[in-house]
Amino acid sequence: MELREADPEQRTFAETVHKFLPYLAATLGTLIIACSAPLLVQWNNEEHYQIIEYPNGEIAVIDTTGFHIQAFGNVFTYPRYVDAYLAKTGDEASKSKSRGTDTSVRVTFNDGGWGFMSNHLKFQMPVTREKRIALHRHFGEGGEVAIREAIGHHLINCLKNTGPLMSGSEHQSQRKAEFYQVVSDQLSKGLYTMERVKQKVERNEKVVGFGDEQDTQYITRIKREANGQPVLAATSPLTEYGITVVQYNQTDTVYDPDTESQINAKRNSYQLAEEAKAGVEKEHQKLQEVIEKGRLAVANVEAEQQKTKKGILVSAQKDLDVKGINQQEQVTIAEQAVGVAGEHLKQVTTELEISAIAIKIAEADAKALISLSEATRAKLDQGGALSEREKLMAEMRKQRNTAIAKSIAEIPSPKTVILGENKGGQGGSASSTTETLMNLIMLQQLKKDGPESAKAVKP
Repeated sequence: MELREADPEQRTFAETVHKFLPYLAATLGTLIIACSAPLLVQWNNEEHYQIIEYPNGEIAVIDTTGFHIQAFGNVFTYPRYVDAYLAKTGDEASKSKSRGTDTSVRVTFNDGGWGFMSNHLKFQMPVTREKRIALHRHFGEGGEVAIREAIGHHLINCLKNTGPLMSGSEHQSQRKAEFYQVVSDQLSKGLYTMERVKQKVERNEKVVGFGDEQDTQYITRIKREANGQPVLAATSPLTEYGITVVQYNQTDTVYDPDTESQINAKRNSYQLAEEAKAGVEKEHQKLQEVIEKGRLAVANVEAEQQKTKKGILVSAQKDLDVKGINQQEQVTIAEQAVGVAGEHLKQVTTELEISAIAIKIAEADAKALISLSEATRAKLDQGGALSEREKLMAEMRKQRNTAIAKSIAEIPSPKTVILGENKGGQGGSASSTTETLMNLIMLQQLKKDGPESAKAVKP
């Protein structure tokens, strides 16, 4: 068999292929590696955690940020926090599963009224590895959407279970906070068991012909254990999967027309009552204003009276002070007069004492003179040698001394005592005082007897 030589064109193609074969192999390898890279390495951010199912059946939970080995495993990404909206319209509805669809929850109250409630719920996904794997087993196929729907269904059950506790008007006017608290507790703890019981309420007005003044009605309330804790009818899926409620809001409630009518009627009644109360308050303010004006007028009168009274009291006090000063001056003057009188009394007493002493001295001198005269007479009688003239003189001296003594005895206590002075200016002695008194008495006697007696007395 004879071999044919290859066609030049075929030989050129084969050489070209052989030349570029290494490049093709490298490119193919690069493509294979590039396509396999997402199956070998995976990225996780801070807002999520990942669960990886490896080909050998192992499961890993990735809770860190950055690249990690995937090794051809199946990766499931879950958010750390989830927002669930059950809202009527608007932005909240656009964030829900059905954009622009009304997902608000209808709640029926115990009076038959109902309302559509819009809610927002933010919850945290499990934080432990076991709870995350358990949640993945139940919701791995549906992922975040399935979890949000499950939590939303639980919220719907809580809302519907709480509605019978009150009427629509009560919810609108005064028991929204209670409604919110019961729903929030059931989200975390589980659905409460409700019971229907009879309750007696007081009538607003007594009905004639009925002895009982109370009405009996049936109400729905939470059934509780002996310790006061609510009895659970079903556990919460949030507790089962380790999900924590971070925030819960009841954003809006749209009531049915009948409930709206009741609410409006109640609001109108309340407004009328408030208007009446405002009218009463206004009248009360007017009355209070009149009372205050009266009090002000009385206060002004009292103030004026107090002012007048104060003026009178000040004037009276001033007069009293002046009188007191005058009286004090008079007392001072009287005290000074008493002091002067006392000094005069002391002086007069002293003078009386001196006069008494002078009288006693005069009496003593008079007695001495009489005794001397009698002694002289006796001497003359015995001697007989005296002349007639001497006898006459002695008799005259006797009469004179007797008269002097008699006059001295009849003289009252003198008010003024005359004291003689010696040559040195000092007070005289008792003899000079007696001599002075005797001279005075003799002068008086001479005036009574006349000039004849004076002549007869001359020696």
